[in-house]
Amino acid sequence: MVSYGEFREVTEEAPDARPQPPRTPRRSGCPFCLIVCGRAPATVLREWPDALAIRPRHGGVTAGHVLVIPRVHVADVAEDPVVSAATMLRAAELAAEAGDCNVITSRGPAATQTVRHLHLHVVPRAEGDGLLLPWTAARPAET
Repeated sequence: MVSYGEFREVTEEAPDARPQPPRTPRRSGCPFCLIVCGRAPATVLREWPDALAIRPRHGGVTAGHVLVIPRVHVADVAEDPVVSAATMLRAAELAAEAGDCNVITSRGPAATQTVRHLHLHVVPRAEGDGLLLPWTAARPAET
């Protein structure tokens, strides 16, 4: 039997009221941290004080595919809600320019996260582009 995570009702104080652990600005060996500090190549498409928008290394899955990464090391969307929200703000700015698009992030290997540094994909879409989300069943071929 497969067990899926459950959402639990939170009855304690708000997350921002709890003390936060000190943020590690960079993590040794993290490919996105290396890009942020200028020690690895990347095509930077936009910069903000808190984030970068870069082109995926292999060009992306559609024209205009962009990754938005925070400048501080956060492993995934759940590690630091404030950094995650700020990074989503930047992705939303790009999505507003992109038109129809998916804005996607993953948390953990089972959810297809391959780099353990928060990143949001902004993937422009077009009707009939054939790109399926991981949970979308393939459409039967038309005859």
